[in-house]
Amino acid sequence: MDGERGGGAERRLIPVTVVDVVTGEPLMLAYADEEALRLTAETGVAHFYSRSRGSLWLKGASSGSVIDVYRVLLDCDRDAAAYVAHAERHVCHLGRRSCFHNTVADRVAEAYAELLRETWPHAGRGSHPLASWRPPPSPLLAALASVLLAERLRQARPTAILAPEEPPPMLALLAAQRLGVRLHLAPGARAPESIGEEDRVAVVAADEATAEALARSAEERGAEAIALVAVVGPHSRGWRGCSMVDLLEGGPAPGTCIRGHIQGE
Repeated sequence: MDGERGGGAERRLIPVTVVDVVTGEPLMLAYADEEALRLTAETGVAHFYSRSRGSLWLKGASSGSVIDVYRVLLDCDRDAAAYVAHAERHVCHLGRRSCFHNTVADRVAEAYAELLRETWPHAGRGSHPLASWRPPPSPLLAALASVLLAERLRQARPTAILAPEEPPPMLALLAAQRLGVRLHLAPGARAPESIGEEDRVAVVAADEATAEALARSAEERGAEAIALVAVVGPHSRGWRGCSMVDLLEGGPAPGTCIRGHIQGE
């Protein structure tokens, strides 16, 4: 293993990026020596080498923010590593989910709008490419949409996402994965019994009427409906001009249309 020297003449350290096993997002960067890599592989929890303390470091030993590691990978030169992992709690010492929260450049909304404009002519009249997934949208379009939707919904701090069983709620599933919450599927317009009184529910549906019906049903079960998102086409129900980018980023993007409401706005 090659890397920088640290803590002693024979000790070599390599940078380790922790990557979320569900979303692929980077969570933190630290350093490890051979012992830290070995212990991580053997125990399944993240170990590093602290350059400031000059000693082995079990992440979460004092804070409780232990990171479960499912894969340990080395790059082609064997001088950098990645832990593919899951963290139940935040990993950043500032209380953030990820240490990588200072944005230098962000083209997600722009790229989403551009790709959606290219995709829309291939969808049926009045339909949104992400509403029915028939035909299925490109993986990149779906991924960009889920990033934007999850970022927006994260402000409301939902504990669950509720979506109808049909059409397939793939966008809701991707957003739920990014938020780390469970997706509950509703038969018809009725919230399932898995929705409880403690839940703060974000509803994602293919149209406004279904979203509102599901929200009412969730509230009848004692849950709090904190966010409604409806995916619609440019010809449906007078929603012309509403866009996901308007909603999530504050800038107009012709040809995009995901509309939503978050409680308190």
